[in-house]
Formats: sequence, C-alpha cells, structure tokens
Amino acid sequence: MAKAKKNKSISEEAKLAAEQAVIAISRQVKFNVAEYPVSMYVSRFKDDVSDRYFVPEYQRNLAWNDEQKSQFVESLLVGLPIPFMFFYQTPEGRMEIVDGSQRMRAMRSFLKEGLRLSDLVLVPELNGFSFSDLPSDRQNKLEDITIRTILLDTDTDPATRAEMFARINRTGTMANEAEIRRGSLPGPVTSLIQELAESAQFVEATPLTEKAVAQREREELVTRFFAYLNRNDTPDGRFPGYRDRPKKFLYDYLKEANTAATADPTIVPAMREEFVRMLNLVSASFPLGFRKTKTANTVPRVRFEAIAVGSALALRQDPDVVVAPEVVADRMVAANFDKIVVSDGANVRSKLEGRIDLGRSLLIDE
Repeated sequence: MAKAKKNKSISEEAKLAAEQAVIAISRQVKFNVAEYPVSMYVSRFKDDVSDRYFVPEYQRNLAWNDEQKSQFVESLLVGLPIPFMFFYQTPEGRMEIVDGSQRMRAMRSFLKEGLRLSDLVLVPELNGFSFSDLPSDRQNKLEDITIRTILLDTDTDPATRAEMFARINRTGTMANEAEIRRGSLPGPVTSLIQELAESAQFVEATPLTEKAVAQREREELVTRFFAYLNRNDTPDGRFPGYRDRPKKFLYDYLKEANTAATADPTIVPAMREEFVRMLNLVSASFPLGFRKTKTANTVPRVRFEAIAVGSALALRQDPDVVVAPEVVADRMVAANFDKIVVSDGANVRSKLEGRIDLGRSLLIDE
C-alpha cells in the first residue's frame, strides 16, 4: 500500500503573501453598527426600488410567501432574537440592502400593505390579524422594536457585497421547525427526542444526507412518531387539533408532552422503551427498514410515519407480534404500499390516517 504524501511545507514567502492578501481584502470590508426601530425601516422602504432603502438587482426575484412573512412578524411580536441587517450606504446616501430584504418586505407588508398573519405557531391566536387589528399599544410597541444593522462603508465594492450576500445566505438560513421546537419547548420529552434521534440504532436505521442531518431531520421524524402514535386514539377522537398542516399539531403535542412528563417521571422511560421496541420490530420484519430501496440515502417522512407508527400500534395490539420479512414484502406489494404511501397531498388527514392504518395492517393479520 502506497504511503500518503506528507503535506508540503508552506514557505515564509507564501505565508507573508497570504497575510498581505488577507489585509488587502479586509480593508474592503469597513463597517459601522447601528440600531433602528421597525417604523424607520418601513418608512424609508415604500417599494423595492425607488425609496431611501432599496433591494439590489441580484435579490429582486427572491420573495417570502405570506407564511414566512407572518412568522417573521410573529418573531418580532414575541421578542425572539432577530439577525442583523446588512446595508451598504451608496455615495448618494441611499441604503442598498445587502442582507435583510425579506425581513424588510415582511415588515412593510404587515405595517403598510394589509398582510394578515397566517400559519403562526407560537401565537396562533393572531392568525387573521392585520396591523390595524392590533391594539394601539401593541402597534406602538411593534413599531418601536429595534433591529441592529451593519452599515458597510461606501468603499465596499459591488463584488464584495454580492459575495457577502451569497455567503450569509448559504450559512445563515432560517431555523427549521425542529430547531424552533427544540429552542422554544425545552423539557424532558424534547430531550428524549434529541437522545433517540442521535442514538446509534436510529442513525443506522435512517440513512440521510449530511444536509438533512444538519437540519435535524431525525428529530423531526422522532417527533412525528410520538405525536402521531400518542394522538392516534384519544377521548377527543383521532389526532385532535390536526388541520392538514402538521406544524402546529406537532408543536402543541410536544408542549403538552413536556408538561405531562415533568409531572410524571415514568412517562419518558416508557416512551424510550416503546421507541426501541418499534425499531427492533422494523429491523426484524421489514426487509428494507424505512428505506424504499437498498441504496437509498433518504427516508421519506410519509414512509417513516406509515412503518414506524403502524409498527408501534401493532405492538400495542399484540406485544409479541413478529412477521417474517418476506411475508411483509408480499403484503406491501399486494397493498400497493409504494403507490399509496407517497408525498402527494401527504398532510391531508385522510392520507395520514390511511398510511398509518396500512402500516399497521402489514403486521396484524385480521
């Protein structure tokens, strides 16, 4: 076996040249820090192009939908930390929005353009509200919230500004739903979800891309497992509060589960045991586990929900259930499993119920 080549040593001349290059580039990124209220940002941004603040050409095709705008406004209203804005002051005194145009548009949409809030998670009671519907004191408080801003010097060239925008938006994406739940709902069940998502057995059972792992997809899968399993059959019916959009359903479930587990220390160990028993059954009875093919490096949520929740329900009905993998494979083909368990319209309640029932039926022969 050939030996790996040793790293070539860096000469003193090369080190000096690199340091000089860093200094030269850093001189192009001079800035000041300022802090302005929401009302000022909005008052100087009547449209994307012509006012004191403007969106540069390379960003104008980017746009948040109303749900994203609403959730940003919700973050302002409840006092969540807001990322810095990045502006470049032109020689004419105008402000090019290097990063923050979507936030600026969201504030303008709500304060000036009649946006009605929708799909809120933290304060769903505000769904349907426009700015004018808020009490006057809440309007004033919102307008007075300040956001910190980086003001780039006029010597910062266009290429540097465009590169800064690209880098910020490659590395500084909005928090996803799993991250929001983890950050806003600490508690014993939240900690359990993180523990199980990172367990060796679950990692092996759920091949995912590095990007999906970084976005906490495994935590999303574990949360869905417990929420759908434990709300499948309740005194208030099946999946109470589910409205074909799982985000709020999952948030409400985790909030309630944390409260219950804090009061009753036996809940978390029981949940952990049930999750492990489900994994063992899936490993024993499903020829490909949660995957659709042997070489898949992803686990579709709908497939995971059908198999994981269906298996756990089968175990609740028969704790000793076990079915040979070849039998399960035949049943999957006979039931058109791959054609039924697809992402199209996946969040419709009837499809959620249908795929979970189908997953259970692969193990329980009635």
